[in-house]
Amino acid sequence: MSELLFFILGLIIGGLAMTTLMCCLQVNRVNELERQIVLKDEDHEEDSEVVKCEVVE
Repeated sequence: MSELLFFILGLIIGGLAMTTLMCCLQVNRVNELERQIVLKDEDHEEDSEVVKCEVVE
């Protein structure tokens, strides 16, 4: 019975740890993408042009 309890506790603790790790890695990825967008916007400020888009149905 104690083996089952340790197994379930291990699954819960492992799941929480991996969820936390994956969230931290995703936040880091989002920050990197935001930095790339800001750098891209700074490069194209002088030659920006307005493009009119129309929806065709």
